[in-house]
Amino acid sequence: MKTIYILAAGLLLLLAAACNKDDSTGTTGPIATLKVSGLKDTFTVFTHQDFLKINPVVENEQNFDFYWTLASTDFIPGQGAVKFDTLARSKDLNYEVLQSPGVYYLVFNAKEKSTGIVRQVVKVANITTLTMNGWYLLKENGGKTDMDFIHSTGRIDNWIANFNNGKSLDGNAVKMSFVPSFRTTPTSTAYFPTIMVLSANDAAIYRIDNGAMVMNFDNMFFTKPATRKPQAVIQPVANTQLYVINDNKAYFLSKGTLFGNMPVNINNQVYDNISPITAVGAAGICWNARAKNIFCLDGSNLTELGNNGAQLRNMKADLKWMNGYAGSRSAALLLFRNPQDSGYLFKLNVMTGQLLYNSTGLITAVDTLKPEHSLMSASVIGGNYDYDVIYYAVGDKIYMTDFGSLQETLLFTLPAGETVTAIQHIKFPESLGNPPPASTLSRIAIATYKDGRYKIYLHPINGTGTISGLPQANFEGEGRVSSMMYMEKGAGTRIF
Repeated sequence: MKTIYILAAGLLLLLAAACNKDDSTGTTGPIATLKVSGLKDTFTVFTHQDFLKINPVVENEQNFDFYWTLASTDFIPGQGAVKFDTLARSKDLNYEVLQSPGVYYLVFNAKEKSTGIVRQVVKVANITTLTMNGWYLLKENGGKTDMDFIHSTGRIDNWIANFNNGKSLDGNAVKMSFVPSFRTTPTSTAYFPTIMVLSANDAAIYRIDNGAMVMNFDNMFFTKPATRKPQAVIQPVANTQLYVINDNKAYFLSKGTLFGNMPVNINNQVYDNISPITAVGAAGICWNARAKNIFCLDGSNLTELGNNGAQLRNMKADLKWMNGYAGSRSAALLLFRNPQDSGYLFKLNVMTGQLLYNSTGLITAVDTLKPEHSLMSASVIGGNYDYDVIYYAVGDKIYMTDFGSLQETLLFTLPAGETVTAIQHIKFPESLGNPPPASTLSRIAIATYKDGRYKIYLHPINGTGTISGLPQANFEGEGRVSSMMYMEKGAGTRIF
């Protein structure tokens, strides 16, 4: 890029009205020449991490007063003046970068003392972020909820507090979800990726690019619920929508607006005791713990299953776990336990016709588990997008059960004293599209806790879904991890 020297008459012509200024006193003498060295064409810095430090050399600098300005290149010509921020009123720049990621014009302004004429040198500031690629670990520590972020060259502990003036969420961790294509108004064309985080006492949505809080419990509802009890967040495949379960009731958000109440009565059934155990298929999949029914969230509606789901209505059992595998697989696994401690495993086809329009083939298989099956004693359960297998912890032992055979396989025993807090299949990218994209990452992630610290083990998966113990953890830190997410270029994984 060629260095651009500009008099007060214009800045790339396009920016003239926004930033150029002639403070001349009417002097008609010779105009001094501005000669500057020590400036690169492009400065690349990380927001919320770096300082922009520049020490230019100016010939005859005693003849000038200096200041630095910055403006985003993200504007539409002719749609109002471009806003320039003043970074410093000095020749040397030492500025803490806090702007959102993007490409900016960085302008070195030199005002000639004798005439008031401003000359400008325009460069490019490429402000980027580390936070779009890496691992997000939702944790609780000391009654607060936060996230540790681990990237290729380091980590940012307590990510939420780091970007929000030291403030984490109050209460222990509940859930998190990647929420793509968020926007702040219905007509906004500025979309950005976010993470929604729930704690026992609060809920918030954070931008991934700069860590800023976009909403919290106090301002994300049209009518704020009287009880603060966030329990689940559901991001459908139709990503213009978002759901929250709070105090066992469902709330719906169309991105750009706020969460609104959903119905609590359908066909003489009361839906005010919705379980925090949820899944995603072609629609959100939920459990009415009062009526013991599986039902769906479809837009702003609660939708009951048709006759194709009769086995999942008025059940004599309680839901213990379920996981949905939207996209190319379009399946869900559900685990129930009846009063006699027997178990039922259901496999569903979760395509639109089956879930919402009573098409045949919703329930594709059902298995019965005996009370002594180790899955009935599991403390933590996780799924696998690619195989009909379930991973689970019983004490310090990790098991696997195949849906078809129900065979119990002891995979390995964890180090002494470590308690399992989460098991997930981390699969990237999301398996949508036809054909689905090839996976760049596929691991069974197991989080453990001991003596105030967590460990994260990332297990490779063999051709049958089996995993083996690892000699050491991949990540460690303070607190107790309840959920894990991998992200590339601002796109995060679902919870499997």
